[in-house]
Amino acid sequence: MTERGGRIRNGLHGVDRVSRRAFLGTTAGGAAAALAGCTGKSDSGGDRTTTESTDATSETTETTQSGSDAASSATIALSMDPTMEVWNVYGGVMPYYTNVLEPLVWVADDMTLQPWLAESWEATGKKTWEFTLREDVQFHNGDPLTAETVAWSFEQVVNEWSYGTDWLHLEPDAISVLDDRTVEFETTDQFPTFPGTIAHNMVAVQHPDRSREDHEVIGTGPYRVTDREQGQHVKVAAFDEYWNQAPDTPKLTFRVISDANTRGLALESGEVDVAFDPPTNQLGSMQSNESIDVTTKLAPRAGFAGLNVYRSPTDDVKLRRALNYAVSQELIVEEVLNGVGKPARGPIAESIYWSAHDDLPEYGPDVEKARRLVEESSYDGETLTLIAMNDRPVGSKLIAQVLQQAASDIGVSVDIRMLEHEAYDEAHRGGEAHVAITELGTNSGAADYVIHDIFHSKGSLNKRQWQADGTGVYNLGDEVDGLIEQGMTTGDQATKEEAYGTALQTVMDQGVVIPLYYGEYVVGAQSGVEGMDLRAIAQMSRWTGLDVQQ
Repeated sequence: MTERGGRIRNGLHGVDRVSRRAFLGTTAGGAAAALAGCTGKSDSGGDRTTTESTDATSETTETTQSGSDAASSATIALSMDPTMEVWNVYGGVMPYYTNVLEPLVWVADDMTLQPWLAESWEATGKKTWEFTLREDVQFHNGDPLTAETVAWSFEQVVNEWSYGTDWLHLEPDAISVLDDRTVEFETTDQFPTFPGTIAHNMVAVQHPDRSREDHEVIGTGPYRVTDREQGQHVKVAAFDEYWNQAPDTPKLTFRVISDANTRGLALESGEVDVAFDPPTNQLGSMQSNESIDVTTKLAPRAGFAGLNVYRSPTDDVKLRRALNYAVSQELIVEEVLNGVGKPARGPIAESIYWSAHDDLPEYGPDVEKARRLVEESSYDGETLTLIAMNDRPVGSKLIAQVLQQAASDIGVSVDIRMLEHEAYDEAHRGGEAHVAITELGTNSGAADYVIHDIFHSKGSLNKRQWQADGTGVYNLGDEVDGLIEQGMTTGDQATKEEAYGTALQTVMDQGVVIPLYYGEYVVGAQSGVEGMDLRAIAQMSRWTGLDVQQ
């Protein structure tokens, strides 16, 4: 049952939380943001495509029949424009959220991999993978899913985006059709996380007859596109021949409302049934509104403050541990993030199964212990430089000020530098700061690159300094490098968990980062809305069980 009275639900079936909640609406930084495909510019003008005008849904909820309380349509408000130019490769509609296009591999709520359009896969060599397709899948035009269409779809992705080959470790001519149901991929190098990497909406399967020019989208999902208006909305209708669970609500409208305040007002006024990312200043009124339910969901991203282990004085482990003991994660989550998020114990999101959250040390806060460690350390009054980006994560400046005050409370001076993205990235990778506020996460089933980017000597945050003089920023050397490599090269879940867990315990024992929060996202819905299948990766939320009561 949906909880009434403005209560906050933590996930679909989670425990009610009645403390304040606010939207932490950031995307993962650095490479993850680029791979999310959010950098494209939307077209101008009022370009509109209607596939079947009889299927276009109105933006108000309709009833299926006289006397029925169930609605035949629902409107979902998104901050992200599903008609951006970057999605032209799919006929002009975003595969995120819309349930129109599907990948070969799905991601379960615990971030493990789930067979989807591919019923199975196996590594047939160091660099080769074979995927076997389901037999019962049809495209929206009635044609069957085949290995040829899968190969063609992957070629489009790799050719479309400049980062495609590096991201997928795949060249367009390295995809082979073995038979009608079997596709072979040969990666550019040994890449054990290939199945998890393609467990991503952006690597969707589509029919070759889709049209970029006419904005015709032909996928395999439970919904098919019926109407698309540039920068305004995408309307979809249930696909009767869908291979999996048939949708309960026949028609959906994904409405673009880029302004958070406007999204919140649209929800409160009843213009929309569901709204992602309601704004902080409206959550209080939503919680007191019996017609609105607010749900929070743990996401696969985490915020932390990295401590440069190669720059004096944070090269002293006692000082790094002191700074860890000085910080209250609870304070940051409740006061800066208004309760959206969870106090972190490590740098990898708890929603990722190998995060080792339960096995990591819980530092504090313990101000007295922190002061003793400062006295025992080599710290001699130097001012530490802390860098953060101006625009992300949300609350970065306030987080920086909390860290500055916590350090001051134990006798450590900190100077804050708020930077634009490019300047921040240069200073961060160049090892110019003692402390850097960072948020990283994943939109796919392969989160391995996150631990590699942060803590491996050849990871993106350390590589420049490691190549220049054998140092780095957050890398501890051969032992941790070896554990990360072991985790990345195994297909065994238990082995991966053990290798990454040991690496993360070493990282936290050495105080390399100050964990801050595990990210959450927020969804508001009318109290009559049931069956939202919200996933850890918000973009993979499913709507087949959505039921809107009048």
